[in-house]
Amino acid sequence: MGTSSWKGHVNGLLYGIQFDRTLDDAVVIRVADGVIGGLYPGDRAETLNALEQALRFPGPLNDQAETHHSEEAIRAFLGRLSSALAAPPSG
Repeated sequence: MGTSSWKGHVNGLLYGIQFDRTLDDAVVIRVADGVIGGLYPGDRAETLNALEQALRFPGPLNDQAETHHSEEAIRAFLGRLSSALAAPPSG
């Protein structure tokens, strides 16, 4: 997955959280459910791959979506989202 591919995927996730005041567990659950439910492009595996690459990327992740969240908050959120998506489905 080239930079533009994972970057576009992550930007889609960031656009989905741009109006959230804080990136708490409720937001992680909402976005994870949205990925699983098909509200975001790509399936769970593709999203996990994009998140893995994004979290390894040394540059800024918020340079295109430009949300009000700090780079640190975004990276923490994406890490928690990755963990949520990597967990076995419940039920």
